[in-house]
Amino acid sequence: MAATGTAIGQSITRGEGPDKVSGKAIYADISLPGMLWGRVLRSPYPYARIVSVDTSQAVALPGVHAVVTGQDMPDAKIGRRMVDMPILAQGVVRFVGEKVAAVAAADEDIADEALLLIEVVYEELDPVYDAEEAMSDDAPDLHPEMESYLGLPQPPSGIKNTFAHITWEKGDIEQGFKESDLIFEHSFSAQLMHQAYIEPHACVVSAEESGQVQIWANNKDPYMLRDQLASAWSVTAENIVLHPSTIGGDFGGKGSFMDVPLCYYLSKRSGRPVKMVMDYIQELMAGNPRHPAVMTIKTGVMKDGTIKARQARAVFDSGAYGAFKPTVYLRGADHLCGVYKVPHARIDSYTVYTNNVPRGHMRSPAKPQVVFAVESHMDMIAQELGLDAYEFRLKNVMREGDASPVGHHWQQIKAVETLEAAAKAGATRAMYVTLRLPLEIKDLFREWLADASPDRAARVMSLIRQTRGGRDYDADWSQRMKGTGPVAELIGARFKAAVKRYGLDAPLRPLDETQFRIPADARPQLELFG
Repeated sequence: MAATGTAIGQSITRGEGPDKVSGKAIYADISLPGMLWGRVLRSPYPYARIVSVDTSQAVALPGVHAVVTGQDMPDAKIGRRMVDMPILAQGVVRFVGEKVAAVAAADEDIADEALLLIEVVYEELDPVYDAEEAMSDDAPDLHPEMESYLGLPQPPSGIKNTFAHITWEKGDIEQGFKESDLIFEHSFSAQLMHQAYIEPHACVVSAEESGQVQIWANNKDPYMLRDQLASAWSVTAENIVLHPSTIGGDFGGKGSFMDVPLCYYLSKRSGRPVKMVMDYIQELMAGNPRHPAVMTIKTGVMKDGTIKARQARAVFDSGAYGAFKPTVYLRGADHLCGVYKVPHARIDSYTVYTNNVPRGHMRSPAKPQVVFAVESHMDMIAQELGLDAYEFRLKNVMREGDASPVGHHWQQIKAVETLEAAAKAGATRAMYVTLRLPLEIKDLFREWLADASPDRAARVMSLIRQTRGGRDYDADWSQRMKGTGPVAELIGARFKAAVKRYGLDAPLRPLDETQFRIPADARPQLELFG
């Protein structure tokens, strides 16, 4: 394709596309001569002390070339920014799925059998699963040595199990609430979410006698991975060679080290290349999913809908470790005031240890959780004030020259134009008929249609058929619905409101009756309008 200087409006072939569709792409799941299979024994408990580990039977199993436990690497910790995660558990396990021991064997079956021969004695401890409970003074201290961890934000938060606390503020929040006519406060929860890439984490590591280390891993950040490994292994970065591998799905989740550090120890102990591939049980048990969060937003407004103050608090459940995070703070929390003009604002974000699977990175860290909370909060305030949600946003959205709620200044702010374009695009009759109507009143419509007399049904359906023939819904349409029954009049009133609000002028897409889910016994009436 000739260079055009722009990709806008052009069909561009992805660089890796031909190799992927032809099967030429090289993924991390490769094979090397003499290669062994690595497997991991994981904790069945969310929080427990390791009393003893006996690997003697596994070591004696024919075909097993290496067995390692935390005792073989007592000081080895790793992390992308926060170095708080042992490569193998050191005396305690903090989540179901934490690595306790590993083996390298001639094939997968032998490796799996060897894991069954490792005997671990645990002393169970009381876990804490809720991040806000973990912050309380009487919660167990999950990381007593937290203040010694490399990468811990300084100064320490001073809050139990909370390794990151950051505050953004502008103006005087108390004064802002005093000046407000009304105050609204809502709390929102966002759930854990795995990235659900098709390809699980995989790696091959060959620790050579020369001291050089060859690595194939489905990792999108090879230079950062190399630096992490060099630090954990006490190996110079120059001796680590990473072979770029095609990644079979990322969505933010393929930046972590995962099994690579452990695979190195198995290779070094056995003197052979070692391959490790997680299955999806392990991915969901011990991957690095998106953070769950609890967010509370308190907003002061004037009676006309002008926002005066907003205070927000977000508590992110980090799980057992912070090692998988690309940044220690989840900067998406600074969006908790949204894109609106807020003279007085304060945001507090907390990232907290619990006995859950360690969280990591998914596209736009913390922002989907935050945007969900902010915009739901805006909708709820608008409803309480009796304002249109679109007009409420338009009244408060940032414009050119405005400072953000946390004091940032940007150029070429296009929030108003974006809102207006979205409103126009989203208010076509096609959207209103095929989405809003079925969602809001489909059950009432179904009940009415089932009970209506044939002539009344025929009148309503005739009017709908007219619009399907090309005639628009407009303000007069609601008048023609008069006398056909309360539900039909409600339908007309909804369209009349939409016409008035948005000035609708787009042609109507054919109505899909199947979206109304008409019951079988009402189907004969549908035939009245063809």
